[in-house]
This record gives sequence, C-alpha cells and structure tokens, in this order.
Amino acid sequence: MKTVNVFPVTRIESEGKLILYLNDDDIIEKAYFYPSMPIRGFEYMLVGKDMEFLTTAAMRICGVCHVTHGIAAAEAAEDTLQLIPPRDGLILREMCGLGNRLQSHALHMLSILNDLFKGDREIMKNIFAMLESANEIVKITGHESVHPSNICVGGMRKNISEKGMEEIIKYAKEYKNLMEDFRNLLVESLEKLKDEGAPETMGNVRLPTLATHPYYGDSSKIDILDISLMPPGEYYDSELAMEESASILVKYKNEITEVGPKARMRSFFKFTEKVPLSINVAYADDAILGCERIIEACDEININGKTRMFSAPRKGRGMGVHEAPRGTNMHVLSLREDGIISDYRIVVPTMFNISVIDRALAGAPKDFAELIVRSYDPCLSCATHMVQIKEEKLSEGGVL
Repeated sequence: MKTVNVFPVTRIESEGKLILYLNDDDIIEKAYFYPSMPIRGFEYMLVGKDMEFLTTAAMRICGVCHVTHGIAAAEAAEDTLQLIPPRDGLILREMCGLGNRLQSHALHMLSILNDLFKGDREIMKNIFAMLESANEIVKITGHESVHPSNICVGGMRKNISEKGMEEIIKYAKEYKNLMEDFRNLLVESLEKLKDEGAPETMGNVRLPTLATHPYYGDSSKIDILDISLMPPGEYYDSELAMEESASILVKYKNEITEVGPKARMRSFFKFTEKVPLSINVAYADDAILGCERIIEACDEININGKTRMFSAPRKGRGMGVHEAPRGTNMHVLSLREDGIISDYRIVVPTMFNISVIDRALAGAPKDFAELIVRSYDPCLSCATHMVQIKEEKLSEGGVL
C-alpha cells in the first residue's frame, strides 16, 4: 500500500490536508482529511464578555456560516435565561437562517463548478445570481448580508416591512428557479462520472445521521450527553495527522454520524438519488426546500408583530441548536448572575463530518479524492477548536 499526501486541498473553506492510502490499482483503501490551520480560540474570546456582545462575536467565527452561529448563540442564551422570543421574531430569525443556507449552498455549487462543469461561464453566472438573491434575503431579514446585526438575544431587533416581505418572496422564487435548473444539470453531470471510472456508490456513505429540524433547529431532539469528543490521538493512526490536526472530532451515541443536507433529506424527506456523490443533489434539494419554506414563512409572519423579548440576567447554563448549512450546530453557554459569560463551548457540523469524509473516500479512485472532500463542503475555520502544546515549547516560555 502506498501513501499520497495532498496539500493544499483546494476550493474548500480554509486550509486542509489529505492523506490517501492506495492499493496497487490507485483505489483508496483508507484516507484521512483534516484541518491544518492554526487555532483560533473563539470560545475563549467570549469568556468574560457581556451577553449582549454574544451574537455579534459568535457570527465572526465564520464569513460563510455566520448567521447560524448568531442564531445558535442567541438560542443558547435564551435557554439559559428561560426566555422565549415572540413568534414573529422566531419566524423572521428562521428566514434569516434559511437565507444563510441559500448563500452557503450557492457557494458550494461554485466550489464544484470546475470539477463537474469545467468552469462553464453560463452556469457560473447563474450561481452568482443565486448568491445575489440569497444575499438580499439575509440583508432584508438581518440588515446586512454578512454578520447581520438584527439577530439578538431575545429574537430580532426589528421586523420587516410590507415591501421587504415582497422582496423576500421575489428573491426566494428567483433562487428556487435557478437552483431547480442547476439541479437537473447536476444530476446529469454526476451520472457522467461513472463514464470516468467512478463507482455509482462513490461517496454515498450509509452511516447514522443526525438532524434536529428541516429548517431551523430543535435542541429537544438532541442530548448533549450523547456527544462524545475524539482528540486526534484517539482517531488517527497517522503521526502526521495526529501532529498537525487542529480539530477535535465528534461522535453521536458513540458512532460516527453524518450531519448536513443529506442527513436532513433522509430524516425529513424522501431522498433516493442513485448517482455518485449524491450529497451534492441533497445540497440542491435542501436549498430548493429552503426557498419554499421562506415563501411560506412570509405568509405566516405578522409584520406588525413584536420580534424581541427582554430578560434580566440570571446564572445558568443553556444550549442552542441550529441546523447550519452543513448540519447540526450547537453552542453551549454558561452565564454568571450579572450576564457575563463564564464558559462557552461550540460543536460545529464539520467536527462530525471530518470522519464521515474519510469513510466517503474509501473505495474511490484517487483522482476523485479532492472532489469527494469538496462535495461535503467542510468549513474548517469553524471546526478548528484545539491545539497541542508541547512541553519544550512551554519550557521556552512560548505563547500560542
């Protein structure tokens, strides 16, 4: 068995490495994909800060899945405070989160464009049109298209106007039409991979799945005690991966578990695509259904309704769960009596899916390795949550 190291893995969010163990026919027998970027330490930056700063800071974890971190952070605080936001605030927050899902899924399609469509300019133009529509939805609901300030503990700061609602419906319909057309092309392109030597089952792992809600998130559907963390030393048998990986991996109920669009499609809808790397079709379906839900939510919201509830600080611990573009996103918060954050923990979808990607790589021809990784759309900035400190570094007085 020979070993091939791939670095950098391109067209993914942040920096990752790939170790492939190949047989004599260049088929992947085993693989490890892992983040290789430096530690960022967002959880520790939040400790000692006021709760009012929480959503603003949490969204800065990422420029791609920013809204989902803001929502999960707000939900964690509301759980701690035993605060239930007004119904219209939750509907508006849901629309903002789905807008972020549409943003991320359009960017995902852009990342696989060169693999599946040889950089077709017309398709690229349509993907950018999708992204523009998604940006507008987030901007109207959240006040900015990136790191929207309207998300806050207690709901949303302001409601939308009648014109804003009409615009949201227009943009959701435009995005849906474009994604439906793209989905048809996507299925055809994935089917053609078999002519290039891809097995029909390539990348289509059958693992336990976790999804709490098709559109928003539901902390009652997950038990935090069923989450188990795997440091690199417990997972990898590669010295290089153990040395360089900057992410703790996650199991659910002691099993490697897939989260994300395919998990949502299997949990709440009938997903039966029979093409290689069908997870990409799940991304398209997830976006289309998100558009439909946004349009439906516009019919449900009262634009004159209250969108925020206030509460005095209280000591406690709470968890917020939101279905991020890439899967189940969890924030766990501890507050002091004065509303100062005393502890913060984040479990993001890619911490689940790194080991899922490894399973998806097994059995595939090596030439498809990077496409398989890209198909799972890993967000490595969010997943980078650990650093190993060596004793010799400490003895030199070094600081990370």
